[in-house]
Amino acid sequence: MNHTTEPPPKELEIKFQLPDGCEAALASHPALASCEAHSSRREVTTYFDTPDHRLADAGASLRVRQSEGRHVQTLKLRDGAGPFGRAEWEWPLPGEEPDPARLAQTPLASLANDGTRLIALFTAEVTRSIRTLRQDGTLVEVTTDLGAIRAGEAQEPIREMELELKEGDPAALYRLASAIQAETPLLLGTEAKSDRGWRLLTGQPREVEKQDDLDFPPDITAGEAFRNITGATLASLLANQPAAAAGVMEGIHQMRVAIRRLRACLALFRPCLDEEREEAFTGQLRQLGRCLGAARDWDVFCAETLPHLAGRGLPEPLLGRLLAAAETERAAAHESLSAEFARPALTRTVLGLAAWAEDPVALSGQPDGGDMAEPLADLAPELEERLARRVLRRGRRIRHRTDEELHDLRKSLKRLRYGVEFLAPLHRRKRVSAYLRRCKDLQEELGALNDGAMAVTLAEQLAARDKALEPAVHSLQAWAGHRRAEALERLPKAWRGFRHAALPRVSAG
Repeated sequence: MNHTTEPPPKELEIKFQLPDGCEAALASHPALASCEAHSSRREVTTYFDTPDHRLADAGASLRVRQSEGRHVQTLKLRDGAGPFGRAEWEWPLPGEEPDPARLAQTPLASLANDGTRLIALFTAEVTRSIRTLRQDGTLVEVTTDLGAIRAGEAQEPIREMELELKEGDPAALYRLASAIQAETPLLLGTEAKSDRGWRLLTGQPREVEKQDDLDFPPDITAGEAFRNITGATLASLLANQPAAAAGVMEGIHQMRVAIRRLRACLALFRPCLDEEREEAFTGQLRQLGRCLGAARDWDVFCAETLPHLAGRGLPEPLLGRLLAAAETERAAAHESLSAEFARPALTRTVLGLAAWAEDPVALSGQPDGGDMAEPLADLAPELEERLARRVLRRGRRIRHRTDEELHDLRKSLKRLRYGVEFLAPLHRRKRVSAYLRRCKDLQEELGALNDGAMAVTLAEQLAARDKALEPAVHSLQAWAGHRRAEALERLPKAWRGFRHAALPRVSAG
């Protein structure tokens, strides 16, 4: 892709799913009482891509929308900057066919003049109602779409409400969304219409995404950095929810990683944050992490751990019985996760964190923004050293630590690793890479201990319900014991490597 030097135009939009029968409650909602209503209109939107899906692979969607005799071509591009922001370009067209030449001043300029063929893939037809809300210098467009999206013979209904910031402070948009959601427990729409169309067309949810490395200028304030970190991580969390909801193993894993990263961000900045709000968000994230963790544990047990037992003397019928019992528990954990997604907790946490991150005063609990208004480079050494001290304290006399103590060490080490990764733009690349390598080496050995213990715990749960599975538990205990012994043998060396590594210093420029 070719990249333009001009910053792309941005849209900031929060999408809610609308359950049947919620129109009356929304129409009378106090937060929307002063909206100015506009006439409804019918819109037909066709989505295009190249035959080899180059747009989708780039995280982009290209559409042509027909409404009231006009045609508009729109390119949208995910940029990972936040959970609700996308780059957006629009051009009027003389007809319904897209014009690749219009892409010349976008990151997809390579498609503009190389004879690229664009083909229609799916279509959304909706009745769109628009209201505008102007309050305290903020202009928000409130859009309701009712209709259907079609891809070949497949179709599904569209019932959405979108809040798009046209003018003003993003925090005002988040406050509006939170106020609406508090009275009417709507759920975030984590799939764009383009994502839904691709799912209908292919039968697969949006591909799993790993979060990109962060980048920010060295003179950034702590509050701005916190907003960037939480925004990018919330974006990763929501981007992977469709795959997780569909039971995709890696989607669940990446959502769990995002939850851990969010908790690590709160732990990193904890000395600078309003204590009550930080504790509340940490608790909410912990609960979501438990649901994701249960599904992830059974995923690993079924897909990775049990295959290790094949050929280890365990009769195939017994191994099959163990796997069948485990798959039942796995399905139940996935159902519990789906039920969690259907509750408003995730939506409230995401909106609450996004809104909190926009306000340095609320972040710090101080009228002047406190430490969150200070340069991050001034605070970073102590923030990182605080996390490192906890790891060093929990790892003392590592050969004599209990399994529980080693598990706590592993959690502290993860927070430190994520914290250093968050602040990597302030450090020299080679030094931060070397330090993170020592963190990862130690984490791998601690992870091997934890994985073996978890495998035995899950197998014991199954055997408690079916005594015939006890021989399989013994085989797992033997496998886990061997794995544990090897990890314990390597652990002191990994610990020494970490303990003697120096935290990377903040670069002078």
